[in-house]
Amino acid sequence: MRAASLCSLTLLAPLAQGLLPASLSLSSGRTTTPARTSQPSMAGALALAKKTKVLESVHEVMAESQLMFCVRSEGLQVNQLNELRQKLPDGVVLKCVKNTLINLAVREHEQFNAPNIEELLQYSNYWFFVPETQMRESVKVWNDWLKENKKENEIMGGVFGAELLDGNGIEAVSKLPTKQELMGKTASLLKCLPTKLARSLKEAGAVRIARGMKEARGSKMARAVKAASEKLPP
Repeated sequence: MRAASLCSLTLLAPLAQGLLPASLSLSSGRTTTPARTSQPSMAGALALAKKTKVLESVHEVMAESQLMFCVRSEGLQVNQLNELRQKLPDGVVLKCVKNTLINLAVREHEQFNAPNIEELLQYSNYWFFVPETQMRESVKVWNDWLKENKKENEIMGGVFGAELLDGNGIEAVSKLPTKQELMGKTASLLKCLPTKLARSLKEAGAVRIARGMKEARGSKMARAVKAASEKLPP
């Protein structure tokens, strides 16, 4: 009987082993530690890949921009901002970017590498990345949108020419003439210069001629008076 019982236990042991949790073992009677899975490392790799992709997109828009400014994200709804994006001028990008990524990205772009940019990186922000030709219009569109939607998310500040600016500074910069506007004004001045110069020379010549004639007449009159006085008897 004992031999039969031992034989039965021997046959059932593998089956029981498969039904028991992996942490138990019939053969040794000891508790074993289950093998660690790779799920945490995979999650970390996915998060890193996502951050890398976002950082690359920020680099791309910064490379095409000359002005960046931010507004607080509180109270701004995604569907409203999607409507706003449709009103923004061509080339202007609106993004919600983590402060750590903004701080990393600006180091690679001279025009945005302000030494004290951390002052703007204390809260959650939406960032506007603006080409030079659209600075005035982008700020105007945002201010108009605030009034239409009765929001109070005014411009907190931004960076232009590697200088940190507050909201008033961003407003002032947005009103500066663009390079194209300056070139247009310069071309107009150069075009008008020959005409103005010719007119000035002509006027100056006429003045000199008139002065010369006046002086000549005065000299002749003086000589005539002198000659007549010499002929008079003493």
